[in-house]
Amino acid sequence: MSIDALEKQEQMLKLRKKVLQAEQERLGNAPTLDIAQAREQLKIREQTISQR
Repeated sequence: MSIDALEKQEQMLKLRKKVLQAEQERLGNAPTLDIAQAREQLKIREQTISQR
């Protein structure tokens, strides 16, 4: 297997892990955000980062 294929496989495994974690949190009734709330939080983070 080539290095590129291994790196792509590693990226897919990391993504799968994040998706599974999010699904477990959702099923465990963790608080969720709607799209408007998520966008607002991203906007705030972007402003915070740009001020550094």
